[in-house]
Amino acid sequence: MKKFDILIVNAKIVDGTGNPGYQADVGIVGSKISFIGDAKNSTADTTIDAEGLILAPGFIDMHGHSDVQVFADSSVFNKVEQGITTEIGGMCGLTLAPVSSEFFVELEKYAGFLGDDAGLGDKWKGMTTFGAYLDEVEKLPLGPNMAFTVGQGTIRIAVMGFENRPATAAELLQMKDLVREAMESGALGLSTGLIYPPGVYTSTDEIIELCKVVAEYGGVYVSHIRNESHDVVNAFKEAIEIGRQSGVAVVISHHKIGGKQHWGTSVETLKLIEEANQEGIDVSSDQYPYRAGSTGLKAAIPPLYHEGGTEKLLSRLQDPVIREKVKAEIQTADNSWENLVLNCGIEGTLVLSCPQVPEAVGKTVVEYAKEQGIDPYDALIDLVVKSEGNAGAAYFMMGDEDIERIMQHPYTMIGTDGGIVDPRFSSHPRAIGTFPKVLGRYVREKKVLRLEDAIRKMTSLTALKAGFKTKGLVREGFDADLVIFNPETIIDRATYQQPALKNEGMEYVIVNGKIAVRQNRYTNAASGRLIRHSNS
Repeated sequence: MKKFDILIVNAKIVDGTGNPGYQADVGIVGSKISFIGDAKNSTADTTIDAEGLILAPGFIDMHGHSDVQVFADSSVFNKVEQGITTEIGGMCGLTLAPVSSEFFVELEKYAGFLGDDAGLGDKWKGMTTFGAYLDEVEKLPLGPNMAFTVGQGTIRIAVMGFENRPATAAELLQMKDLVREAMESGALGLSTGLIYPPGVYTSTDEIIELCKVVAEYGGVYVSHIRNESHDVVNAFKEAIEIGRQSGVAVVISHHKIGGKQHWGTSVETLKLIEEANQEGIDVSSDQYPYRAGSTGLKAAIPPLYHEGGTEKLLSRLQDPVIREKVKAEIQTADNSWENLVLNCGIEGTLVLSCPQVPEAVGKTVVEYAKEQGIDPYDALIDLVVKSEGNAGAAYFMMGDEDIERIMQHPYTMIGTDGGIVDPRFSSHPRAIGTFPKVLGRYVREKKVLRLEDAIRKMTSLTALKAGFKTKGLVREGFDADLVIFNPETIIDRATYQQPALKNEGMEYVIVNGKIAVRQNRYTNAASGRLIRHSNS
């Protein structure tokens, strides 16, 4: 007679391989799956009857941003409640570390939302290495497991601030040393955000040199590419070339086609991924299933005006002459930068967060401008200035055909591109609803994906790209990170107006052998762990 800590009986197992599901029982001892088969006559401290339910590997969020708030709320409950047992953070080139005393203030002002609200205090200033950051995360009572890439933008800020110029040979060596320290401390790889300063100021060659260091450790390069609209094909080619010349595996973040006039270009971008893999270059992408992207409202301002950091940006925007130039440039097609407002229209720009101007939240910039009796582009700039650069926005710029085509592609993984849901602020619904939305709306309702393929994209494919050797499959000896959901009821409920609405149909989530979610609600199990690349 076998004895288990947790025994799951009568489950239909969809094991993460993409193969058809099968009926079996699963036994857990400690933090590992110890048995799969017929558990008749076995006993357990806790038995879960999964009749009519799906048992799958815990979902892995390929693109998370909870690392910026994890010190304020380490439960990351909104991720665990959608079945995410592991989040990979540190994306889009911006991480908390490494910092330098010379340029710490510039980073602090640029990423103001990382400051006091995160509860870090003086600890942040002491994170001069990425390892110091990981050490602090490791002390937290984590909801999900968490792993991180290190941000190229933060590394560049630490060495040369927001200078819009090529790095000198000495500066490049400093940056490579910081990447090496991060990899040796457990980073999964390097991320870039090439529409944001200072990433936007960085040459391809500079990134290649940093990625050569990442490749030495078998890490991954994850990129918010230089353009996702009019020049997306060339941006894909740049990412692939970085992989080709450095030898690093490449993941293209939140694969999308922005701007109605560019819809359909995913046919070309997906072909580039296929051709790269045929050539032997490891290239894949991740995606969230929403028509709106989301980032800071200040990203709508042309990169030129960000030079020198956020304080200088805000100063420039208060100069009447410069303000008129900025307004004109936002409204003019200019292929030198990623113009988010032009991609979706000013009427498609929704304010998600702006504590200093709460009356603007939940409204489009046009709606807010009309209430104020001002020009919409003046309203946009006013919100950037009044929020000290920290207002958040959603940009409605993607089309359904591209979303579905990208989702169906075998090299596409699922990622939320979201952080922690804070009830005090509005946010993009992807932070809480991404994985249930794929399962409910794209698998069950639209039948865009087979259930087995969707689970593979959420689990084993991501584990493979991240280098997780004991995650992503329901296998004996693998980590007991599991989800149990109702395939008939699983669904997201969060909207742009009510982004904190709970999902339905997630019956259980198990993280490292502990029940972390029961009937859609986090249990405060705090059984997550930090995953370092060397022991992943």
